[in-house]
Amino acid sequence: MGARELYSDAAKLEQARGIRERDVGIGDICLTERQASIDDRDQLRAFYEHLSSQSRYFRFFGKPRVGTIVEDVMHALASRDAVTLVAEVDHRIVAVAQYFPTSSAGRAEAAFAIADAHQGRGIGTKLLERLGVVARSRGITSFEAYLLHDNQKMRQVLVDSGFALTWDRLDGQIRHVVFSPAESPQLHEKEKVRARAAAQTSLRPFFRPTTVAVIGAGRRRGGIGAEIFDNLVATGFHGPIIPVNSAGGSVEGVPVVRSVTNIEGEVSLAVIAVPCDQVAGVVDDCIAKGVKALLIISAGFAETGAGGREREAAILDKVRAAGIRLIGPNCMGVLNTDPAVRLNATFSLVYPPLGRVALSTQSGALGLAILDYAARLNIGFSTFASIGNKADVSSNDLLQYWADDPGTDVILLWNSTSTR
Repeated sequence: MGARELYSDAAKLEQARGIRERDVGIGDICLTERQASIDDRDQLRAFYEHLSSQSRYFRFFGKPRVGTIVEDVMHALASRDAVTLVAEVDHRIVAVAQYFPTSSAGRAEAAFAIADAHQGRGIGTKLLERLGVVARSRGITSFEAYLLHDNQKMRQVLVDSGFALTWDRLDGQIRHVVFSPAESPQLHEKEKVRARAAAQTSLRPFFRPTTVAVIGAGRRRGGIGAEIFDNLVATGFHGPIIPVNSAGGSVEGVPVVRSVTNIEGEVSLAVIAVPCDQVAGVVDDCIAKGVKALLIISAGFAETGAGGREREAAILDKVRAAGIRLIGPNCMGVLNTDPAVRLNATFSLVYPPLGRVALSTQSGALGLAILDYAARLNIGFSTFASIGNKADVSSNDLLQYWADDPGTDVILLWNSTSTR
């Protein structure tokens, strides 16, 4: 069966998870959607202070003081009936979406504010989608919104949402729109398209990185970090490969950087192969550096019991707050045989030939066995991912990524009982 036929409706799965913090790929950014809290007062103040006068006017039909706006948001957060969601990029709020129940039973008024630098990038549409999920769970049967006639960007947000819209004009300047947040085939199709686009954006740094840092790479062959670094070099990865080790020195003639924060330029993918008690500190460095994707090879997490689960949960909280995606921990790595990439960020001795099969396994041992057996049969792969404890990236994410991958026709998945 082809990859497109195997596509899983992950949008429905995401809806079932409610409004907990989650990462979403939008265009060339990765943002975090979550419910706002009273602890966001200072961030919200900064967000509204930096809105342009036009954006503030479009949102509030005037120019109220920022202090008044923030107090109104705090009041909404204290209400059980109102809902306030925020989107963050690099720990900064870049969008606020709210709904407030009206006097009409089952109806709520929706409103949005998007940072000027992030308008037109799909963030408002994603937040509206999330508001719809919350509304359905709370018995809201219709939304309404008021827009100034010149606010074409917010009009486009509503049009792109997939909701069926009914427009009317209250006067020459204000437009009124009513729509139901109920599920529909059109809404599901729009959500599928957005979910696939989000997965492709957020997972691209794993399979098509521009720069790879191997943290834990050492001179001693046989060590996991050293083997991964050697594999990247041997297969001819098309980009800089940077060994990172606090001991310094060099690996295969390449100068070692003592910390990922000391690397000049952008780092797409960080491969972490250090003892488990050092992983949290390395993750902090990667977040500070702005690394886009983390591949944690290190074991010693959820697969080891309660203590390991706590360590894993703490790391996951950090990367989600930073809007970074994570494969692993306790995994084997990822491959991409595309001649334009040639990525072997694994410790496998086998680099498979180019093919049109994508493979995901939870078990690193099984992954090694499959790659070895397939190579002996001359079966090629497009990409491969060992997801280990699947703390963040799961098979559903990979299905969405591979569904539209032009280099993949067949997807193979293997999962064991969850370690979480």
